[in-house]
Amino acid sequence: MEGEREPAIDALRGLCLLGIAIVNVPWLGAPIPLSELLLDESLRSATPAADLACAALVEWLAEGKFYPQFSALFGFGAGVLLARGGALYARRIAVLFGFGLLHALFGWWGDILLDYALVGVLLGLVALLAPRGILAVAATSFAASCVLSYLFDGWLSGGGEDDPAHAAELAEMVRIYGSGSFAEITARRLDELLGFFAPYNRSYRANTLTMACLGLWMHRAGLLANLRDKRAALGRIAAALTVSGLLLALVPFLYIPAGDVLGLGWGALFLWLATAPAGSRLLVLAPLGRVAISAYLGQTLVFTLVFYGYGLGLYGQLGPLAGTALAAATWLVELALARAWMRHFALGPVEWLWRSLTHLRPMPMRRPPAQPM
Repeated sequence: MEGEREPAIDALRGLCLLGIAIVNVPWLGAPIPLSELLLDESLRSATPAADLACAALVEWLAEGKFYPQFSALFGFGAGVLLARGGALYARRIAVLFGFGLLHALFGWWGDILLDYALVGVLLGLVALLAPRGILAVAATSFAASCVLSYLFDGWLSGGGEDDPAHAAELAEMVRIYGSGSFAEITARRLDELLGFFAPYNRSYRANTLTMACLGLWMHRAGLLANLRDKRAALGRIAAALTVSGLLLALVPFLYIPAGDVLGLGWGALFLWLATAPAGSRLLVLAPLGRVAISAYLGQTLVFTLVFYGYGLGLYGQLGPLAGTALAAATWLVELALARAWMRHFALGPVEWLWRSLTHLRPMPMRRPPAQPM
């Protein structure tokens, strides 16, 4: 229902898309994670200082800090949808799974929509629990994700450049993604998609469930309703979580708790600012948040056309600073397009398709003339 939408929440989604873009560009556009670039001495010595500084800031402030926010917002939205009926929710999750599968095969294998679809199935069961039960599931999943991260996230420790097999794999990635055909790149994406539940992905999957359960609990508890009345509490929460998260993020093996704490801190800080008397200026991001799926898929389209062989073929050629600039520029263009689009339409293009497939009939797309944004 339109009346249920909180502009500040939509604006937060819009901001999260910037963080997602900044984090995803290095994964989409180069074979070496930023953490490895920072921790491997030979790679550091060959990298300009500006790129190293940018990589360090992205790792500290953004890497692993925005997908928890998006996951919590997904869980919150799932709570809204579940309240409207289980059959409608089930169809919506099924369509989301189809979107995720197509995106992983023809866009980027590191897709989060598949995560949301699978987590969405579990949320349908978790929602049957009392609020304490939902928090218990979140706590259990959080503990599991921390253990899995410590055991399997080898990329957190860097290294491996001296391993001939690792070097050969990197060279093959550069060849395929940088100069391969669409068919060859899609075959590679399929191979990587088959590693969806590989050990190095398990902590990420488990933590998505953690934060989605937390978002579901927030909806059940009404924590994100009437935000202006809760502004003082938001400020205290934002200060505590942001400071704690910034400190935790300095320790690599605390990747999961640091990401969750700092991600929630960034979210609380933004909502605190957005609910201030002058915070209405931040609501300029709300239209982008309302077309979040379209914008997320649009980012993949732009980045793959820049990096992959069937586009400009710049895979592995942009440093962290240039990659961050590309992400920011793409986000700004999306923001302008979203604002123009939402003046005339009630839904983003992918959101319209998602809703139409869910309801099994074409849904109204144009905004009624008297309807405000």
